[in-house]
Amino acid sequence: MNITLDELIIELILQDLKHNQLILGLDRLNLDAGYCHFLGILDLIQRLMGVSDDEMDEFSATYMAVMHRSLEFPISRSEEEVRLLAIECYKNLKEKLKG
Repeated sequence: MNITLDELIIELILQDLKHNQLILGLDRLNLDAGYCHFLGILDLIQRLMGVSDDEMDEFSATYMAVMHRSLEFPISRSEEEVRLLAIECYKNLKEKLKG
């Protein structure tokens, strides 16, 4: 099965959103999820998208803003709602690199 770079990045964002839902959800329940569960997906996405050093801060801020929105979506087996957020995130990140 072939996957494009765009599809791979969207899938990575999706998996990070799902992970973030879990971590932030546990935190909201006052359960210590620990922030040591950093996956490093943002770093990987930055490398895949060729983000330069001077673009890192704005790129990261855009990414993290979307991660915080993950709790607006239900945690479920169906990924469709969160997938739309992942696609939106990817489009926003691409736009930041053009700007």
